[in-house]
Amino acid sequence: MNIRGKNLPSKKFLILNNKSETLDKLLATFKNFNAKFEVKNPGEFFHPENYCGIVVSGGFLPKENYKKLLIWYKNFLNQVEKPVLGICLGLRIFGYCYGARIRKMEEEENGVTTIFFHKEYPLAPGKKELKVYETHLYELISTGNNLINYGSSAKCKIQAVKHVFKPQYAVQFHPEIYENNEGLIIIKNFISLCLA
Repeated sequence: MNIRGKNLPSKKFLILNNKSETLDKLLATFKNFNAKFEVKNPGEFFHPENYCGIVVSGGFLPKENYKKLLIWYKNFLNQVEKPVLGICLGLRIFGYCYGARIRKMEEEENGVTTIFFHKEYPLAPGKKELKVYETHLYELISTGNNLINYGSSAKCKIQAVKHVFKPQYAVQFHPEIYENNEGLIIIKNFISLCLA
């Protein structure tokens, strides 16, 4: 799965691993696009300018470091100028950093779900809806400061956001799990955006 039909330049991506259970699928997706990457844990030192794009994975934040990591992410997102893609937990981290409200859902959203776009999402141009894989029990119920919501599902009203002026994107679903759905388009378009 090459983008533009050739190997990608020597630019590389940074994947911030939040103890994601689907990290292997995320890494395999980047490999399938011949995209070079490094994996680091949140809080580790790195120079954002060394990467063409950064992914904040799904997963969880350990209780003992929860507040410390959220503060780290808030500082990181406020300072970074490179494109960032948040996945699942990544969306909720964006929400925390930009003042959104988050709550536990009455019922988990799990399995292939249809997202309906209210306006054209930059990582899914031309799409009015998208079948994606979901597995989450918490949701954003407001976008807070500087985030715009582009899509909703039947169970969760905030599914795909973008920062008002920074190239920061986040989705509630898992685009790295793309069997029987269309989630892969999000990662493909993020990689293309970062290499443009």
